[in-house]
Amino acid sequence: MSIPPTDDTPRTCPQCRAVMATRQLRAHTGRSVTVDHCAACRLVWFDTLESVQLAGLGWVELLREMSRDEAQPASPPAMRPPTLPCPVCARVLKTVHNRTRWGRFPMQECPVGHGHLHTDAGLLAERGLVRALLPPELGALRARTLHCLSCGGAVDAPTFADGAATCPWCATPLLVVDLPRLGHALRQRGVQGEPLPPADGVPLRWPCHACGHVLDPTRAAACAQCGAGVLAPAITDLLPLLSAAEHELRAAANHPPRPRRSAPPPRTWRDTQLARLWRFFRPD
Repeated sequence: MSIPPTDDTPRTCPQCRAVMATRQLRAHTGRSVTVDHCAACRLVWFDTLESVQLAGLGWVELLREMSRDEAQPASPPAMRPPTLPCPVCARVLKTVHNRTRWGRFPMQECPVGHGHLHTDAGLLAERGLVRALLPPELGALRARTLHCLSCGGAVDAPTFADGAATCPWCATPLLVVDLPRLGHALRQRGVQGEPLPPADGVPLRWPCHACGHVLDPTRAAACAQCGAGVLAPAITDLLPLLSAAEHELRAAANHPPRPRRSAPPPRTWRDTQLARLWRFFRPD
């Protein structure tokens, strides 16, 4: 008789059948949530709604976990099968489409509710943190090798020199991380979900991918020196931004929360304009 897995049971990657890395990430409630990630297959498993509960520091840690596989020499990715089993009950995952403010995005869900499976690119797209390459940006990126955020396949310059911006391995559009939106999202997901002011007035710093000029991605959409768009072609390009954001988030976490304003007293009929006129014209 099989023993049902508990929350502490290591999850097995549905694609490569290897044990997924388990990470305890920061949540808004001050607690931590468990997220399972397979760097080789670029798959993330959520038991419940951890992606909504993640705080800014939790997203910093998750993005660093996603960048580890990109730092290794890339090999041709294995084709993802059309159906994948649930890591908990081995039932075939079903495809569902969630609607967010940025559109509809597919993910794999357990039919009995054990959790849901995301690709790295799908998770970032659902939160609105990636976008497609624009035609003017293709020319600026021809000098470097890109890696597909969906499968990790290497895409060299001749592949999209004719204007095509799709991955030759999985045929998905090439996506880049939208740094201005990511920077604002990290600042909006701080301590207990409150917006964070810049720590000590120091702006976030990130080197431009085209010329290396240091800029603040939350304040500029293009580099002031070379005019290149503020974007990250790979998750490894986020590391300077993640270090700056982590310093800001930890500095804000060490300060006590800001006091909330007390609610004003409830209004009555004596506060209306008619009551003021009555007091003005009364006989006494």
